[in-house]
Amino acid sequence: MLLARRIGAVCLVIAAVAVWLLLTPTEKPADSADFTSAIASALDAYETNNSSADSAPQQQVVNGWAAKDLLEVIARAQNAVLSPESAPRDDRVAAYLLLVVLGLALLAFTTERTATGRPTSTSPSA
Repeated sequence: MLLARRIGAVCLVIAAVAVWLLLTPTEKPADSADFTSAIASALDAYETNNSSADSAPQQQVVNGWAAKDLLEVIARAQNAVLSPESAPRDDRVAAYLLLVVLGLALLAFTTERTATGRPTSTSPSA
């Protein structure tokens, strides 16, 4: 049983190295979403509305609209960057958990049991 346990351990180590090397997350190319037209549109609307504002309260309203439009552009850009489709996927964690389960199963199946059902010690006695 000790030989089977050692062979199984070597196979698990080789599998762990293979998982590390072969399942590296792939970087998905980020969508090059261009928001320059939305920014330009918001700033053009600001210039147009600001030129027709006659008083400070009207200018405050125009500034609020411009801030809202620009914050909307920022929110769209953040959503484009943080979407699950653009995030890299890492399957190594699941593969390592599978290897842990296989290692525990190997340990359980290669442990010798006595007639009482208790595991025997595999260490040499003096």
